[in-house]
Amino acid sequence: MGNHHGQATQKKAIALSAAGLVLVAGATVTSLAAWTDTEWIFGGAGADPGLIGTSSFNVQQNVTADATSWTDRETRPGGRIDFSAEASSLVPGETVYAFVRLRTASGSDAGDLTLNAEAPLEGSSQLLYSALTYQAGRVSGPQACNAVGLAQSLTEGKQIVAAGSALNAVDEEREFELKADSGNEETLCFALTLPNTEANAANKQLQGQAASPVWNFEAISK
Repeated sequence: MGNHHGQATQKKAIALSAAGLVLVAGATVTSLAAWTDTEWIFGGAGADPGLIGTSSFNVQQNVTADATSWTDRETRPGGRIDFSAEASSLVPGETVYAFVRLRTASGSDAGDLTLNAEAPLEGSSQLLYSALTYQAGRVSGPQACNAVGLAQSLTEGKQIVAAGSALNAVDEEREFELKADSGNEETLCFALTLPNTEANAANKQLQGQAASPVWNFEAISK
């Protein structure tokens, strides 16, 4: 009997001890604080600082032979190309020439340009405007804006508008490229002609008239 009682007491003690371990273990788990950490990210692009942004595209023009006279003319009528003083007193059969130089600005994307003909300046004689014809092509530089330069432009496949075209005519297939970051320069030469036709020579109403053609370049970045 004594041994039986002792064994029972020992079993209770073990049971209580085991229960106590469970209670202690449970209390220990619920009292632990969780570790925390926060990670942040932001959008970038390439090397530091590499912030996400947009590129730029800007075409500049120069209507002189000067190396520094580059500017933007983004509204009508734009820069004035000089057909020389002779252009103010044309007679049938005469042709005059003028040029514009084009490039992209520093830091600009590359782009493709297309020449567009627009309505003449306000106050222009429609009679004279309709009688005039023109030719346009890319030449090697301002000094080549003449009959020889335009003939070479035709040979090299750089003609933009064929000789004898009406002032409102363009060839939309004849686009040309300007490289990024002022990487190249294009000189576009215009030849303006009052054709030596019987109709023009006999039309006295053409005398004393004045007109100013207008063009623009549609530029699309690449």
